[in-house]
Amino acid sequence: MADTDRRAELADAVTAETKRLLERRTTTLRERAERAEAERDGAYRERARLVALAVGGLAEQVVVAPAPDVDEPGWQILYATLHGRQCSWHFAPRDADLIEYFEHVPADDPRAQWDGHSTEAKYDHVDSLARALGTPGPFADR
Repeated sequence: MADTDRRAELADAVTAETKRLLERRTTTLRERAERAEAERDGAYRERARLVALAVGGLAEQVVVAPAPDVDEPGWQILYATLHGRQCSWHFAPRDADLIEYFEHVPADDPRAQWDGHSTEAKYDHVDSLARALGTPGPFADR
């Protein structure tokens, strides 16, 4: 067998092994990504439950409207007035059942207009409400 043929066989073997290793690594990474996505979705579902519970019991006003800032269909925004200030949260379509009992309005409803609050300002307000209720807020150490 000529030296060129041996090199070609070796190159083919290396290519086949590299392909096998890359396929195995790709499968492993895909499985990890799927697990991470499932964990993330579970955490968002948990947050959605807590938001729905809290605003349902504390808010002066709650409306749900379609989310015009999300390209995927079915996303909604829950707008809650808590102690005179607006707080809002996006809800994924998979969590729509948690907010179905709130009033749903069109995106152009005046009660469903974002007032410009930041996420930090929202949670600072939530924390101050928690302290006013006699419970330590989760963001108290910020």
